[in-house]
Amino acid sequence: MLDTVLIVAQKGDAETATVASALSERGKPATHIDLADFPLRIALVARAGARWRGILHGPSGELRLESVLAVYYRRAARFAFPSGMSGPERRFAEAEARVGVGGLFASLSCLWVNHPSRVADAEYKPLQLQMAADCEMRTPRTLLTNDARAAREFADGLPGPMVYKPLSGGVVSEKGELRMIYTTLVEPRDFDERQVRLTAHLFQEWVDKSFDARVTVVGERIFAVAVHAATPAAHVDWRRDYAALDYEVIDLPDHVRYAVLEYLRRLGLAMGAFDFAVTATGDWVFLECNPQGLWGWLEEATGVPIAKAVADLLLGGES
Repeated sequence: MLDTVLIVAQKGDAETATVASALSERGKPATHIDLADFPLRIALVARAGARWRGILHGPSGELRLESVLAVYYRRAARFAFPSGMSGPERRFAEAEARVGVGGLFASLSCLWVNHPSRVADAEYKPLQLQMAADCEMRTPRTLLTNDARAAREFADGLPGPMVYKPLSGGVVSEKGELRMIYTTLVEPRDFDERQVRLTAHLFQEWVDKSFDARVTVVGERIFAVAVHAATPAAHVDWRRDYAALDYEVIDLPDHVRYAVLEYLRRLGLAMGAFDFAVTATGDWVFLECNPQGLWGWLEEATGVPIAKAVADLLLGGES
């Protein structure tokens, strides 16, 4: 019987907690699995057939694979192994767990929000920009390069400033501390040729915006929130200064509504968090779409019922 909603996420994830609460309110408590519990705290027995059947025993109780109705997948943790294992042993065990457990979950034929394979594809920023253009969204003029001279020439051709954006998550670990790399206004004349050559860099024209907009899409439901920044740093990248932000629930233009739904459809996603820069003339400029974007703080600040929408989607309806 398909009656289990599975949540695959790290312990302490705020969005996961609110979705789990919304499911419980509907009389459908979810089974939560943190992959960091495998293999030390989770025992797995699964057999192949027309559909994989088996049981996972873990801290959250028992999960029967054949009962899974839907999966809410968020930023899964890495597997954890005994400290006494050698480096080669650990790397082999981690690869086997990733392909075995990850492959088992990925084979579940049910609704995913979102499927890890679709997430992996959708996180590529070059693909995001191309897909947005294919869906007739306006995108900033963009250069991807490791050539400082090309970056200078690109900047010379822009009507205004240029920004640098990290292509990956933008989080680095340095001397035991996590550090964020934000969208940053850059002066290409100051570039070090040797440093730029070391990897790929994403440069874009600076969009002279009136405000930012975070658009969270859950199935067919859309929650658009304007993000107004009160400081110069937050105006460039609002993640720099949350205390300087004000929020406003807004309506989405029809052409943008169609475009974001089409974007998710083409990438096989059930949910996405879109970021737009909105100009004083009302142009909506696509910046990116995070298939696992955060939304809990927006729900808390504005009351938009995103957790309930996710719960409805997982249970097969959209109220």
